[in-house]
Amino acid sequence: MARLDLDVFFEGTHIPIGELSRLDDGSCTFRYLTDTLPHPLSMSLPIRDEPFNDLQTRSFFSNLLFENAQREQVMQRHGIEFGDVVGLLAYLGADCPGSISCVPKGNGPAKLPGDLQHDYDALDDSQLKQIMTSLRDFRRVPDETGDPSPLAGVQGKIALARLPDGRFALPKPGLNVPTTHILKVPRPGEMTTVEQEHLLMQMMADLQPHPVAETSVLGEGDLRGLLVTRFDRRVEGNFVRRIHQEDFAQALGFGPQLKYERNGTSGRCFNAIAIRSVMEGTMVPGRSRQAFVEVTIANLLLGNTDNHAKNHALLYTAQRPDFAPVYDVAPVLIDDQVLHQLSFNIGNANMTDEITGSDIAEFILAVGFPRVTSPLLQRLRSLVASAVHRIGEMQGPVQKRIGDAIAEQAKWLSAALEADIEIPDRDAVIINRP
Repeated sequence: MARLDLDVFFEGTHIPIGELSRLDDGSCTFRYLTDTLPHPLSMSLPIRDEPFNDLQTRSFFSNLLFENAQREQVMQRHGIEFGDVVGLLAYLGADCPGSISCVPKGNGPAKLPGDLQHDYDALDDSQLKQIMTSLRDFRRVPDETGDPSPLAGVQGKIALARLPDGRFALPKPGLNVPTTHILKVPRPGEMTTVEQEHLLMQMMADLQPHPVAETSVLGEGDLRGLLVTRFDRRVEGNFVRRIHQEDFAQALGFGPQLKYERNGTSGRCFNAIAIRSVMEGTMVPGRSRQAFVEVTIANLLLGNTDNHAKNHALLYTAQRPDFAPVYDVAPVLIDDQVLHQLSFNIGNANMTDEITGSDIAEFILAVGFPRVTSPLLQRLRSLVASAVHRIGEMQGPVQKRIGDAIAEQAKWLSAALEADIEIPDRDAVIINRP
């Protein structure tokens, strides 16, 4: 296997910040080319002179490659193996997620800020409807539509820019400028998930003070989508720029296969101790810890047990990052076809109905709190009470099952927190165990 070197850029930089290499033996390495950077590429790749080894390099950069049709097409067309991270990024790295790009040596920076007045082609209503229909029916955009950004997940998605006049647009061909929104369109027969996820995102914002990505419902009838405002963008006047971000798997130096605690091994898994190490590296660790604990309890209350390492992120606006806004709050518990095991254990519990008071205390200490205080426990009880207060209003085909899931989860969490909260009787929720 021949050596291959790629330049790594942040958006807006005119010289490479680093070099990503595939060596003759197939191993990977990354090294910084400058130490005058506003922040590192990753918490797991701190700025230093020495190059990073294969495991360190592969763990971060493999998270930039989604297992989608575009990756499969590149593999087949160019004869690249699944594990050849650098070889795949040579073709896909100009448009990989976030503010970074990985391009062949000498090609120059791939990502630039966008001018909303000149760098985008507006979509009329019929074009937007055609895109949404294709996402609903075929899980991809129409063949004649350039997909401006790769997006992970099982739903049909497209990245869009919203112009100052409110219209949606796509970057002009050949311009790798930022988008501002993500539009997710479910399959036929699953349209209620749009309002359900929108409701849960709103409830997450109501339950706790940490920022939550803004969402709205686009379309009507049998063609609806969830529109999500990107938190990793900065719009100033007519100009839009990317903000560097990474998910917790990248920050921890874990490949995407380790996004659940159950898939890791002792000392190398997404657990409370790993979460603590990420929180300690943020701009304000105490604030981040508080937010993470509250977000975790809120996720469980809302039936979202799929809050894995790639569903939490860090946002870099300075040398040390901030805990990014909450995103992807999905009503997992009402899906009878998926596992409802927790993404990471709460103490010794890996199912909500196993959580005890000692488990919650152990989790609080493990993520970095020096002690378990009465005000913190009272705060968590208030989260449960606030969620339970909403159950009575949840009726009809969109909201009823979410109310059922909240009642199920609140029953166990209120008991663990010794909260005197009356939980209304609701229909049983089917719990899928390991």
